[in-house]
Amino acid sequence: MISTSQTSHLDSIDSFLAMEIFAKAQALEAQGRDIIHLEFGEPDFTAPPAATESVKKSMKINDAGYTFSQGLEELRNEIVKKYANDYGVKILPEQVLVSNGSSLLLYLAIRILAPPGSQVILTDPCYACYENVVRLAGSEPVMVKLRHEDGFQLNVDDLKKRVTPKTRAILINSPMNPTGVVFSSEVMKAIAELDIPVISDEIYADLSFEDPPCSFLSYSPQTVAIHGFSKSYAMTGWRLGYMITPLEWMSAADRLHQNLMISATEFVQEAGISVLRKSVAYCESMKTEFNRRRLFVLDRMHELGMDLGYTPTGAFYVLYKYRDSEKFLWIFVMKCWKKLVLLLHPDGILALERKVLSGSATPNPWKT
Repeated sequence: MISTSQTSHLDSIDSFLAMEIFAKAQALEAQGRDIIHLEFGEPDFTAPPAATESVKKSMKINDAGYTFSQGLEELRNEIVKKYANDYGVKILPEQVLVSNGSSLLLYLAIRILAPPGSQVILTDPCYACYENVVRLAGSEPVMVKLRHEDGFQLNVDDLKKRVTPKTRAILINSPMNPTGVVFSSEVMKAIAELDIPVISDEIYADLSFEDPPCSFLSYSPQTVAIHGFSKSYAMTGWRLGYMITPLEWMSAADRLHQNLMISATEFVQEAGISVLRKSVAYCESMKTEFNRRRLFVLDRMHELGMDLGYTPTGAFYVLYKYRDSEKFLWIFVMKCWKKLVLLLHPDGILALERKVLSGSATPNPWKT
């Protein structure tokens, strides 16, 4: 007999709420509603022209086979150059593993460092999928609170209190989803001094607006750095990411990758090579526009009496506390969404009908 009890071992894994909001918003769009999508951290720019040009060239010669599991050597060499030029970090091509997006790499990073039953320390708040991925890997997520009064900077003394004999890794994200905060160099140094392996999600590293971009590898070699092309290159659907590990950890990561993914898509890797070589100016123009929007939002919120109480200086997020924190809007919205033009979650996942803001179909300056 088929029943949900057969999958009950996954009941602790929550859905990715942004996807649920997106599905509801798409249903409204299918009815002819004009929806502004703010569910995902997804740029509204097109991918760099170098990417599409590369794919056209690849398709002509049918470059769509398996590759070396760690990724094309040319791409890994370009990633090595990027980390040297942009972050001042020297790595080897052998330390790089390329995959279809960074989400799987997050899972691999946790698996190679944290055996089942161990603990991984996360920040609260954090990217919505982190807790689920830690649980999928068989480990226990342990949360350390980021305080609004601290500007959502990580208090390392609080972090130390969460360390136990079962702690195997610390997972950080800077610049951060969902606060837009860039952790200070003092915080990074203090984390490194704990001598605990760090998984550093650096997907927004290039979108640091007031400080130079930075990798945690600058502070500790005991790091798995995860990066990709989705955010600062506007290539979310291309699914191209990479991880950097010490040489001593790469064999384990590669064995997992071979069994789970074999290799990243060949023509997408080739597009990545072209983008890294040819798209610096294009990506800088996107970054400039993201910063313009950030400043606009901060100024406009101040004018509306909605001061954040902190300054987000990276990525494309702000975290605003709803005035009545006792109301759990998600439950209400999920019951009534068919009647609403607003889809809202307390963690900040949002989709709304364009006329709510503008009364027309004109472009909306809040959209990122």
